Amino acid sequence: MAKRIFITGGIGSGKSTLLEFLRSHGAGTVEADKVGHEVLTFDDTKAELSEKFGTDIFDEAGNVMRPALAAKAFVSPEATALLDSVTLKRVYAESLRQLDELAKTHDVVALEMAILDGRDDFYKNADVVIAVVTSPEVRIQRLVERGLTEEDARNRLKNQVPDERREAIADVVFVNDGTIDEFQQTIDQWWESFTGGEER
Repeated sequence: MAKRIFITGGIGSGKSTLLEFLRSHGAGTVEADKVGHEVLTFDDTKAELSEKFGTDIFDEAGNVMRPALAAKAFVSPEATALLDSVTLKRVYAESLRQLDELAKTHDVVALEMAILDGRDDFYKNADVVIAVVTSPEVRIQRLVERGLTEEDARNRLKNQVPDERREAIADVVFVNDGTIDEFQQTIDQWWESFTGGEER
């Protein structure tokens, strides 16, 4: 049986760096963001979205226009919860399906999922949950380096789930406040103990 690792963390925390490390060490990887885009192409998803948000979120070819959906879904907590009620169950199911498929050919599979925050018990599908946490100032600096203004970066952070919620469900917590080399060393040391010194 392949070991399942779930990775969670806020924007700018370094969870993608961790996922890339695992991929380079032979793990099969799934990114929940990409799965979220994929499920919007499913016929049953589209039917339910049409019912709840109207037909004007689709283009002429019948594809979901994500900006149009976002404009309706992120206007209030209630509207966001309505979107989650349609997409979340499908993101969970499709993520697990892809992990199971990868598990046929990999000894370790990993899922990166920012929304993994203890809102439900989905995290229990993992053998190991890793939370990557970073101080707010370091995250703001990283987001500014990516091209955001400081104001945009601070606004994004305001809408993020507190790291404490992620830490509460994590088996392993990586604090990533230093350089990328320091983070790589931390991951290396953990991977060594996780694999027992053997590449999987």
